[in-house]
Amino acid sequence: MTQRISRRDMLRNTTMAGLGAWVSGVTSASFGSLPSEKLNIACIGIGGRGRANLNALGNQNIVALCDVDDSRAGNAYAKFAKAKKFYDFRKMFDAMPKDIDAVSVSTPDHAHFHPAIAALQLGKHLYCEKPMAHSIEEVRIMTDLARKQKVATQLGVQRHTIGNVHRVIELIQKKAIGEVRECHSWVGGSRGMPG
Repeated sequence: MTQRISRRDMLRNTTMAGLGAWVSGVTSASFGSLPSEKLNIACIGIGGRGRANLNALGNQNIVALCDVDDSRAGNAYAKFAKAKKFYDFRKMFDAMPKDIDAVSVSTPDHAHFHPAIAALQLGKHLYCEKPMAHSIEEVRIMTDLARKQKVATQLGVQRHTIGNVHRVIELIQKKAIGEVRECHSWVGGSRGMPG
């Protein structure tokens, strides 16, 4: 009997447990037979958010790490020493297209589309950080290709599904707190404010 995972369950699991839960859903029970219940995963972009995603995947087979900036990669190369190291995702896909089951794309926001498309063209399951792309046309291209390849995909939406965020949106839309005139945000890390 084939077990199917509903979209709602997949979103809930990924929100609660991050990328690790998404990977748990891509098993032989839902996508046919795999050689093992562990996936061979390539991670593109392993600094910042990518590092958090990579750590959530620690129970899977990390077969490739790809980042253009060694200083942002932190200790990922040492922690996943068996993984092959690449600076260019195109070279990674050329070198090991059959060794990868799924791909995590956690590059800077402006650089998600091209590595995601390359992964989808090879028929790889895909986790892509937000924003998925920078135009509706790019999103449609990705969506159509994922559907054609029959692969599982997930868009990272951490923080956007937290109850308090929905409550604030509701209060603003109902004008319960008046007109919002100013908004403050916090940016962590050593890079400082963007812009």
